[in-house]
Amino acid sequence: MTRFVIDLGDLDMEKETIEELNADLQKTAMAYVARLRFEKPLVVKFPRPFPWGIIIRPDLENVLKSEELLKGAFEQLR
Repeated sequence: MTRFVIDLGDLDMEKETIEELNADLQKTAMAYVARLRFEKPLVVKFPRPFPWGIIIRPDLENVLKSEELLKGAFEQLR
C-alpha cells in the first residue's frame, strides 16, 4: 500500500499559501496516478471535514473506509 502524509501543522502560513500547496500536491499525486494507466476507473475523493488531501482507491467502499480511518487519526492528533 502506498500512503503519503505531509504534516506542516506547526508552520505558520497564509491561507492562500496553504491552498496553493494543497492544490499542487493534489495535482502531483493525480498526475502520477494518471500515468499508471489503470484499466479500470478509480475513485477520487477530496476528504472532508479536513480541508486538504486526496484519497484514490479502486472502489468507493475502500475510499469511504480510508476516509473514516483518517478522520479517527486526525481526531487523535487534536
